[in-house]
This record gives sequence, C-alpha cells and structure tokens, in this order.
Amino acid sequence: MKKAKVYDTEKELWLAFREGDRNAFAQLFESYSDAMYAYGRKITADTELVKDTIQDVFVKLYHNRRNLGETQSLKGYLLVALKRTLINHFNASSPVLLSMDEMNAGAYADNRPFEIELSVQAVCESEEVDAEEENRRKLAAVLQELTPRQREAIYLYYIQEIPLIEIPDMLGMNYQSTRNLLHRAMSKLRQCITSSSLSMSAFLLQYLST
Repeated sequence: MKKAKVYDTEKELWLAFREGDRNAFAQLFESYSDAMYAYGRKITADTELVKDTIQDVFVKLYHNRRNLGETQSLKGYLLVALKRTLINHFNASSPVLLSMDEMNAGAYADNRPFEIELSVQAVCESEEVDAEEENRRKLAAVLQELTPRQREAIYLYYIQEIPLIEIPDMLGMNYQSTRNLLHRAMSKLRQCITSSSLSMSAFLLQYLST
C-alpha cells in the first residue's frame, strides 16, 4: 500500500490542497482542527456548534479550493474562517441591526465574551506551590480587567502564535489599532511577571490553556 505523502511546508500543503490532493486535505484537518477547536471554545461554550462549524469550514474550503488564493499563515486563515462562520451563525440565530461596514469591522463579535482559562499544572515543592498560586492569582485578576478583544489578541499572539500582521483581520481592526490594543494588554500583564525570570511569552504559555 502506497504511503500517504506528508507535506513539510505550509506552502506545499496549501498548494496540494488547492489542487485537490486528498492527503493534503486530511493533513490540513489533522494539523489545524485542534487549534480551531480551542479557539472556537473561547468564543462559545457550545462544543457541538464548534465541532460542526469546523466541519463546515473544511467542507466549504474543499468545494471552493480552486478559487482560493495564497495565504501567509494557514492557521490564521483557518481561524478567521472559523470565527466568521460562527459569527454568521450567531447573526442568523439572533439578528441584530448592524450595517455591513459594522459587521465587516467585527462589531457583533466584539460584544461577545472571549474567555481564557488558566491551565492546571502539578507542582511538588511547597514553596513552588505558593509561588504558582500567587502568579495564577495575579494573572487571573489582570485577565478579568482586560476587554474581550484584548484577551483575544493576547491569546492569538502568544498562545496560538499567530503573526501580528494576521491578527487585525481576525479582530476586525486595522493594523495600528491592533498593535495599540496588544500593547495596552501587555502593559497590564507585565505586572504579573515582575518577580519572574520568564519572558512574557514563556510566562503566558506556562499559565494559560490552549
């Protein structure tokens, strides 16, 4: 039996998918569906809706594959597709009076919560337990002070590692506004790591769940 080809780069994978390679389609789903599920669960607690929406996104992508263009970040592209599909579902379920410009700018999405949970990690030494609890307490308090959009920006940039240039489209904002939003959120978060030797990225990866 012939072994399925594994594509080593996003560019190769995306091109093969657009050309109709079923192995590429399977690899695309396997590589990014978990990240899509984690992101969708931050937007809604309805797990079945998230799963169904992920399936819908991939089915639509496959049917429209020949009309798709190139993309800088596959993960970013797929997360945008997931969010937009979820928002379309919410708008259809609970219509709101928004102009097309407002919908394109993410006005409806901005009114929705975006929750980030703290991860649970086992610590053996009692002193480490105290330090962990203090860090978790501070981080939880600061996260509550952030707006949903700030939490989403932090999550996308630090946890999902989406390039900054891709995030504006996901938040419905321009590039400079996104940079300012992320900067303000980071300024608040820095108070959590004053006593830590970790970088901002390492600190958040240690305590925030995917």
